[in-house]
Parts: sequence; C-alpha cells; structure tokens
Amino acid sequence: MMTEMDFDRQKEGLSMCVVYLLSEQTKLRQVGGRFLLEKKGKRQASIPMDEVECVIQGKAAEITTPAIYELLARGVCIFYVDGRGRLLGQLGQFASSNLSWERSRIQYDTFRDSQRQVELTREIVRLKMNGQIELLRSYAKSKKDLELAYLADEVRKYRKKVAVTSAIEELRGLEGMASRRYFEAFPIIIDSKLWDWNGRNRRPPEDPVNALLSYGYAFLEREVRLAILGARLDVRMGFLHSNNGRKDSLVYDLMEPFRQLVIDRLVLKAVNRGQFHPEDFSYDDVLGCRLSEKAREGWISYYETYMQRSCSAYQGLAPREWIRSWVRQFADELFRNAASAV
Repeated sequence: MMTEMDFDRQKEGLSMCVVYLLSEQTKLRQVGGRFLLEKKGKRQASIPMDEVECVIQGKAAEITTPAIYELLARGVCIFYVDGRGRLLGQLGQFASSNLSWERSRIQYDTFRDSQRQVELTREIVRLKMNGQIELLRSYAKSKKDLELAYLADEVRKYRKKVAVTSAIEELRGLEGMASRRYFEAFPIIIDSKLWDWNGRNRRPPEDPVNALLSYGYAFLEREVRLAILGARLDVRMGFLHSNNGRKDSLVYDLMEPFRQLVIDRLVLKAVNRGQFHPEDFSYDDVLGCRLSEKAREGWISYYETYMQRSCSAYQGLAPREWIRSWVRQFADELFRNAASAV
C-alpha cells in the first residue's frame, strides 16, 4: 500500500481496491489494460483495470476522459467529494446494482407500511444503541471507570424503552437522548488534557475529535452506499430519515448501526494511540476545524488498513465486508416473500 493518500489496495487475499484522488496535481489515466496513477507527473501506481472497485475524487485531482469511459463501462462508481470528504455527487452505477422496477415497488410499499416502518426504525435504533453500549462497556472495562459503566447503563435504559415504543418520532427522540448520554463519555475515553471536547458538534466541527468523526462518517456514507447498490436496493427510499428528495434516505438509515462500532471505534483508537495530534488540524471561521492534507493522507491509510483487516468484533470479517454482508441480509429479509423481485 502506498503511503500517499491516493491509492489503497486491499490486503489478505482480496483483489479489489479503492482509488483516492484527493491531492493536488493527481491524475488517473488509462494506458492499455491498466490505470496509471500519477502525482505531479510522476507515476505512483499501475493498477489492473479489473481490480478497481470505486474511485473517490476531489476537485484538485483529474481523471482523463478515456479513463472515465473505461470505469463506467466496467460498472465502477466515481464519487465526487468536497474537502471534508462529504459526497457531492456520483457518476456511474455499481456493477451489481441492476435495480428492477419490481424491487423498487416492493421496497416503496414496505417502507410506506406504517407497521413495518415502526418495526424497521425500532430495529435500527436498537442496533445503534447496542453499538453505543458495547463501546462504552469496553472502555469501562479497560479503564476500570465506573462513570463509563454508568453511562452504558443509561443508554441501556433508553434501549429498553425502544422495545415498547410504537411512534416514529418517539423512537427518534429516544435515539437522540441516548446519543447525548453516549457522547458524554468522550472526555473520559480520550485524553481531555490533549483533546478538547464540548459535546458532539458539526457543520462545521469545532474541534479535532469532532472533525475526525465527521470525516469518518463521510467515509462510512460511501461504504454503506456501495453496500446498498450491491444489494440492489434503491438508495432514495428510506424509513427512518425523511424522504424529502434532498438526500438518499436509505443510506443514512443504514449508516446508523455502524457509526459507533466502526467509525467511533476507529477514531477513538486513533487519537488514543497517537495516530493524530492537535497540530494536525487547522481552524477556519467558516469551515471550522479541518484535517491538514498530511493528516488526511494519514487517515486514509489508517482507515483502509482497518477496513480490510479481519476482526473478531465483526464476526471474523473485515469491517467493509461485515457492512456489506449485513446490508445483503437486510435486503434478503426485505424481499424474502417476494420471489418475483429477485
């Protein structure tokens, strides 16, 4: 794997890779049967065409037109992101995302059914709280901290209420209250002398840990989006977040179970193990706290290594494959009684 932020190849027998084009003067072009990755005119990597799973491009990078055509012909998505890693748009469709009208209809009818909507929302909120409790209990044990154990128990109380709640707005409210209690634990988990923390904030993030969380959630959005496309679900139709046409609701719905167990876990490990330091961040009156270019490179390398490594916490799978497996199971359950939708 390159130390630059532009290319990460999956390890441990996996052949597919994610290509990052975020640095200035970075270019991806096609030469014969390979994609060449260049930076400032110098070759950084030569990648077989059939090993590229998706490309993530920032505004300072370039993909040549022949390379774009070849990527699209192979069913490779190109994701366009801003400086915070947030998705601005997508070009192309995932190779296995053949979405039939019948599948879309069944998904729409299922999510419109008020009882099913409550059931699905309740399950997603429960799974999110499970992740919060698991993370808090893990740190309570390793740090031998009673306050963390107490906060885990507080979230558990909200989880018990979820099981007997049948109103969507009430479920959303319980999720919000549990999250506030969960984030109260962060000053105990991280070194509060080194890292500022005044609660979860965003748009823009006001401190380095919040900046890392927001950056990580942007990466998680793309992971879940690819998993949804691969499972042949319609990203536009969700059940928990509003279907207002301004965002792909199902992506945000299915991100919820993975926020704590994947991104928060990774961010907390990173700051506690010295992967990042306060000087890796800059501040802007409009944009808030941001990672430096070097820190973004470090994050991508750290993130890709983590996402591709098998772990017992994810049923023996790598986090990326665990997310995709879970989304496939979600889709299978959704269409279980509709053979015509296969």
